[in-house]
Amino acid sequence: MKTKNPRKMTGVYFKNMKWQAAIKVDKKQIHLGTVESQEEAARLYDRAAFMCGREPNFELPEEEKQELKQYNWDDFLAMTRSAINNKKHQRKLGAGRRKKSETHLPNNNRKQEGGTPVSSISEDDEDVDIETSVL
Repeated sequence: MKTKNPRKMTGVYFKNMKWQAAIKVDKKQIHLGTVESQEEAARLYDRAAFMCGREPNFELPEEEKQELKQYNWDDFLAMTRSAINNKKHQRKLGAGRRKKSETHLPNNNRKQEGGTPVSSISEDDEDVDIETSVL
């Protein structure tokens, strides 16, 4: 049984279990970024395509076109990659951060010297691995 392939979009490919966007400029393949979805990769390509005067996968809104006209190619790439890095950083922090919780155990006859009840504090700390990858 064949599975349905998602719509083929220019400048978008699936590699290493992630969606990636790239564009060829002056006979060089330029990696634009690795993102969560095929559509996000296509929209990333579309912004670069607009900068290069190429046909996009989706029509860009007029306000986005006006914004992009303010940048030269190098500034566009730097801005795009920075935005992707920030987004990934935020996702990593959100997934790795857990609230510390205090758990007070019942006193049950457990007492410190001097008759003071003992409470136990449990902390759920996870190491947060911050990835610095490009957009």
